[in-house]
Amino acid sequence: MRTRALGIIAGKEFWDHVRSRRVHIILAIFLVIAVVGLIDGAVNYQEQIDRYNENLAQTDDEMMHAIFWWKPSILSAFNRMSDLIATVGIVLGCAMGFDLISREKESKSLKMLLSHPIYRDEVINGKALGGTAAIAAAMAIVLLVSFAILLIFGVVPNFDEGARILIFGVISFLLVFSYFAIALFMSTVAESSSNALIYTLIIFIVLSVLVPAVATNQTVQKAVIGEAPEPPDPPETVGGPTGSFNVMVRPMPIEISGEVEEAWKEYEEASQAYWEKRRAFIDTVNLLSPSKNYQEMTLAVTEPGYAASMLSDDPYSFDRPEDLPQSGLEILAAIIGELAHYIIALIVMPAVFFGLAWVKFAREDIR
Repeated sequence: MRTRALGIIAGKEFWDHVRSRRVHIILAIFLVIAVVGLIDGAVNYQEQIDRYNENLAQTDDEMMHAIFWWKPSILSAFNRMSDLIATVGIVLGCAMGFDLISREKESKSLKMLLSHPIYRDEVINGKALGGTAAIAAAMAIVLLVSFAILLIFGVVPNFDEGARILIFGVISFLLVFSYFAIALFMSTVAESSSNALIYTLIIFIVLSVLVPAVATNQTVQKAVIGEAPEPPDPPETVGGPTGSFNVMVRPMPIEISGEVEEAWKEYEEASQAYWEKRRAFIDTVNLLSPSKNYQEMTLAVTEPGYAASMLSDDPYSFDRPEDLPQSGLEILAAIIGELAHYIIALIVMPAVFFGLAWVKFAREDIR
């Protein structure tokens, strides 16, 4: 009985979203911009392939390995799409969730619904499942249209590229679902849909704008991890007080006294430790922002060069990293391992907000 009631509510919510004019408009904008972006990306990809083939024909094997080891990929077009999803997709998630509960409070239909032999958890779970299914359907449509455009342009993704595109779709779904869960929570807390929308926009601004700004703010960084280490006093300079020039002997690795050498060695170690702490602080704070997590993950999935630098011990080398896995699936598995903390954060965020919405709805006095 409980399963049947849950399915009925979820199905009703799904079809409400499917028939919603508001969702239709946002999804239409989503698709139009995605189509335009992919067409532009496909054209650019063809130009890159032509240049790559010309360079390949004019370059010997050794130079080819050093400079052109990474072949252009159609995935770069999906990297451009990530900017679209980080804006329009978030709007879609917020629009689908901000009035799920508040709308029924205002119309008094929620009180009538709960007067039937139905549990509150079935109501909130059904609404969440229906919205989740609608988001999944929207992302599936976007991916299907994307594949169709690629085939029209004669671009057939290989297995590795197809797997990356599917992962891109899953990550995009998680981002949209994160803001859907936030909007659902605000709809549960607010007394009206207008207030729920305002609260959702505030949280959106905080997570997408303020959190990254705090992470990179130097004042906040100094307050948390302290000041950067100061370099030691420079060695003796050439020329003296009245000389015509004043050139420091350090930091070039030349013969200097042992004390000065030791001081500079300690400074380099302290400086490296400080920058590692600063990087860790920025990454930790940015984990609170679904948008930043999404950007990092999509960049790694859709830009093979960035993924290679992330996996390599020498990210600044132009050669193909010798420590890089050889097969596409091995590289993809290694990338997912490197992105595990971002994936976990993008799952935990909607889970937390849905849990808060569930608790609030279960304890709320419906009048």
